[in-house]
Amino acid sequence: MKNRYVHYLLLLALFIVAVTYQTRYTIDAIREDFYPNEQVREPFAMEGVEPTITRVRPEAEEAGLRTGDRVLALDGRPLKGSAVFDQLAAAARPGDSLTVDISRANDATSQTQEKRFTVRWAASRTTRETISEWLPYTLAFVVMPVFCLLLGFWVALIRPRDPLAWLLLGLMISFAQLRSIGMGHWPLWMRDAMVVYHMASISAWPLWMLLFGIYFPERLKYDRRWPWFKWIIIVPLLLILVANIVLEVGGLENIAAVAPYARVILRYQGILFTFVMLGISGFFIALSMKAWDPNTSPDARRRLRLMLFGTAISLTPLLIVVVIGRMRGTGTLQGAPSWITIPVLLLLFLFPLTLAYVIVVQRAMDVRVVVRQGVQYALARSSVRIIQIVGTAVIIFVAAFQVASAATNRPQKIIAISLGVTLITLLGGIAQRLSKWVDRRFFREAYNAELILSDLSDKVRTMIETEPLLETVAQRISESLHVPRIALLLRDNGTYRPAHALGYDVPPSVSFAEKSQTVHQLRRVGEPVLVYSDDSESWVYKTPGMDTERAMLARLETQLLLPLSVKEKLPGFISLGPKQSEEPYSSTDLRLLQSVATQTGLALENSQLTAAIASEIAQRERLNREVEIAREVQERLFPQEFPAVAGLDYSGACRPALGVGGDYYDFLLLPDDKLGIAVGDVSGKGISAALLMASLQASLRGQAMQGTNDLAPLMSNVNRLVYDASAENRYATFFYAQYEPSTRRLTYVNAGHNPPMIFRERESGREVIRLDEAGGVVVGLLRDFQYSQAIVTLEPGDVLVGFTDGISEAMNAQEEEWGEDQLIEAVSACSHLCAAEMIAYLMSAADDFAAGAKQHDDMTLVVVRVI
Repeated sequence: MKNRYVHYLLLLALFIVAVTYQTRYTIDAIREDFYPNEQVREPFAMEGVEPTITRVRPEAEEAGLRTGDRVLALDGRPLKGSAVFDQLAAAARPGDSLTVDISRANDATSQTQEKRFTVRWAASRTTRETISEWLPYTLAFVVMPVFCLLLGFWVALIRPRDPLAWLLLGLMISFAQLRSIGMGHWPLWMRDAMVVYHMASISAWPLWMLLFGIYFPERLKYDRRWPWFKWIIIVPLLLILVANIVLEVGGLENIAAVAPYARVILRYQGILFTFVMLGISGFFIALSMKAWDPNTSPDARRRLRLMLFGTAISLTPLLIVVVIGRMRGTGTLQGAPSWITIPVLLLLFLFPLTLAYVIVVQRAMDVRVVVRQGVQYALARSSVRIIQIVGTAVIIFVAAFQVASAATNRPQKIIAISLGVTLITLLGGIAQRLSKWVDRRFFREAYNAELILSDLSDKVRTMIETEPLLETVAQRISESLHVPRIALLLRDNGTYRPAHALGYDVPPSVSFAEKSQTVHQLRRVGEPVLVYSDDSESWVYKTPGMDTERAMLARLETQLLLPLSVKEKLPGFISLGPKQSEEPYSSTDLRLLQSVATQTGLALENSQLTAAIASEIAQRERLNREVEIAREVQERLFPQEFPAVAGLDYSGACRPALGVGGDYYDFLLLPDDKLGIAVGDVSGKGISAALLMASLQASLRGQAMQGTNDLAPLMSNVNRLVYDASAENRYATFFYAQYEPSTRRLTYVNAGHNPPMIFRERESGREVIRLDEAGGVVVGLLRDFQYSQAIVTLEPGDVLVGFTDGISEAMNAQEEEWGEDQLIEAVSACSHLCAAEMIAYLMSAADDFAAGAKQHDDMTLVVVRVI
């Protein structure tokens, strides 16, 4: 959890830096591209270890400047750093003058002379008026960087602990920096930090390309074999990154300070450029190796080839232009005609679009599918609507033009209107069919598995018929994860047989005995079990006596088994075959499927219970027999016997007010001879309360049997399970304690229940201790609640009495309550009796007080005496 917060904090800091830079960069880019008449261009360019002019524009050449001149000052300001030039250019307007002091070597005498020239600032360029002029630059340098940042940060936000997500983020940040803008005039509070961000991003692009190619979507097998090899390229790329940052940041204020480093870079720039190209080439080489590797899964090969072709088409023209520019000694796109620059710029947008398509639509990364589906579905459906709106507008315009034309007679106008209405109607039908085709063609394989399976978990809770339940579960799992073969096997007379099968030519004839190794494995693990039929080290081969079962699993084409565990029982399990994509089941798949299996098991238990009750009701003539059957079912959930516990005499009893009720008590014999003591009261009455009571019992037993001494987290887990398995208006007051005979310590948690009382004999008289010091709210009301526990040490002779409010609030005909005071007096009067006799006495005392008045609440008592 802490690491996740660290990732989010780091992501937030990086996002703030990126947004700050991108906002200022976009403002400058828009000014330069759309308001060129208000911006000036630099009259000459300077490169090298000293501020020496390497290229002059016509206005500088007209003023007398030439290449080779060493610039000393601009407008009287010594040119110590490049920031001076940026600041003057940002403040100047076309037509302003610039004084340039230079030193120039005399060709005849070889002596250096200092001269001053005055240059007029020229406008940046002519305005791009046509769409073919401004659209490519807008897409490449304004829209594309924003799209890259959104894609990178979105994936990193969804998967903050995934290294691939951070690699993608780094790659997208770097790709957004393909255009450089002078930052020397930016405010000092952001300038240096933004220069470091920009140079680090743009210099790291070949590094991110190389690493992304090696590790996406799976690590290159040759890198596993020779992991050191990539460092031959990575180390020089890191040195280039550091050197670029030092030169750029240092050159802003002091060119002379970084001149020695610049000389080294210039000396070896050819070699360094080679490493840059190796890093970029490594991206394509690694992807190609994986895309045509027969050991790569078909689904992964398809994604890799899509990415390879898309990125190759996008970047190859730019790389060719870069290499030619390096050979000619010009900039990247300097001097290139528009018929070259425009396609190159437009194709650049294909790079992030390809990554987005492969990651989002082709599901190359396990991003949150609910967002993914929502975005892609909205984009597709919106495109269809836009086409429909544009088409309708064109039809209306043409029809209106014909009607308004003076050359059109009345019949022609009527025909134009009728034809327009007909075409609009046809266009609506075409748009509807197109929308359905888009759904079927592009998004069937991108179903939101998480949304479908989560919805399935909620839906199966309410299903009480077995066949529709099994059919729904199989169909929805198949649709969400694209699993063509699914079999649901239920227990029937000691064996597990297919009760529903999907995707098989003939129903599979298999039968697993209750004592089979497969069933034993499911009971032991209690969670999804992967079946590796081609792995000799798998449990399928390592477990003795699996030959027959292995053949049955092969007949089912099983790759995953899901146990439908309920209350330490296994009413059935689900067999899932391989996915259509041939990909293994991911951790996310297993988590979602386990949730579905848990809810299906509960629903199956409820379904079987309901079916049993319905079967019994059909054989009875009177309606009240249904209540009797439910009461019998509920009574079987109460302890049928009380195992002997050293030093204890204990008993319990429950009397429902309506035949079946929501009161609950239980005694659990736990590891180390401990005794679990539970008393609860479910809200409501009748069968619904009884079902929740059964769920509460199952949740408690599942948690308590693990033998934990920490009851607070145990109660939190029980609360969460009850909350998930019940309606919003259902909850239960609950008290749970564990008694340790060796120390006589009683550890307890009280979740909003009537505090049980300990009766202790003292020389001064009887002492009553109420167990209300630790606990929390009722279970099932708030999903996430942290409970507290307390410990009390019992003494010989102590009597623990737990009860529900049906005892303390027993009412007579005058609607007077018996009350806890009279309960205490009754306990004192019968404290010499054994536990079972005390319960009978207390029940009788409450009945005597009620004097035959009808009771509307269940009455439950638990008595534990320390001998």
